[in-house]
Amino acid sequence: YQVMPVSEEMGRQIMAGGNAIQLADQAAKEGIDDLRKSGLRKVRAGVIGLEELNRVTKD
Repeated sequence: YQVMPVSEEMGRQIMAGGNAIQLADQAAKEGIDDLRKSGLRKVRAGVIGLEELNRVTKD
């Protein structure tokens, strides 16, 4: 799960019963990175290790 701000458009999609793919696409359009992309940035910055990222973002 990921916490993110809910824009007006995102709220509309949620209320219309949008699926996870539609909501992820809308989040990307709004410039919100998914948890994995955000984690990869932290790996590159040396904040966390790749093993930790893989552990917490495993599908």
